[in-house]
Amino acid sequence: MTRNQSLVFKLILFLFGAFIVYLAFRIFGRDYLSNIDKFMWVSIGLMYLVFFCPFFFSSISIGRFSGKIPSLTMVWLGIFIYVFASIGVIVLLKNDTVSFNTALILQAVLLFFFGLDIFFGYFASSHVGKVAAEEAKKTGYIEALKERSNLLVIKANQLTPEYGSVQIMLKQVKDDIRYLSPANWGLDLEQKILSSLAAISELCDTVVNGGNSPALEEETKKLQILVKERKLLRN
Repeated sequence: MTRNQSLVFKLILFLFGAFIVYLAFRIFGRDYLSNIDKFMWVSIGLMYLVFFCPFFFSSISIGRFSGKIPSLTMVWLGIFIYVFASIGVIVLLKNDTVSFNTALILQAVLLFFFGLDIFFGYFASSHVGKVAAEEAKKTGYIEALKERSNLLVIKANQLTPEYGSVQIMLKQVKDDIRYLSPANWGLDLEQKILSSLAAISELCDTVVNGGNSPALEEETKKLQILVKERKLLRN
């Protein structure tokens, strides 16, 4: 079932349920409704709307975040609390335990807290999920730099003795990268470092295969500068 088909099916279910509520009102309702009766039927309609919220809000994407299931549990818990509390208010009003105005205030308070439950259950989780995704992206670049630099040092060890200075610089680069931490403004530099690591790796391949690469030392120095610039960045 596609997303559009699922939405249409949910809409049909919602309308069918609304029809059942309306049918119950026509059968059990009276021609003249007191304020208490009106309050009861409006509350029943609100309970139905609240109960159906997850069926529509489940279409909200909150990314790959472990809070998805807890947020759904939180929403359903809020729904059942609202429904039972709303029924309780109706019973209290019917038994003249609370006044009509008090019942209105209690119903408004219940709706307010349910709105908070929806916000924290879906929208706040969505925001946290996006933040978590951004942090994962930053960490992913750092891990890629560490892996590439480790492999490059292994490859550099195969170079001839005349490239001893390059080997020393690359080991220093590897040590510097090892202690990098994610930074909000470091992605551009990290991409440049990855490109430089890839370029140096190709130059090393040329030397290992018997060729000559005068640009290897110069490119390695550029890599050192990039890594030092990245080390200066902090959150």
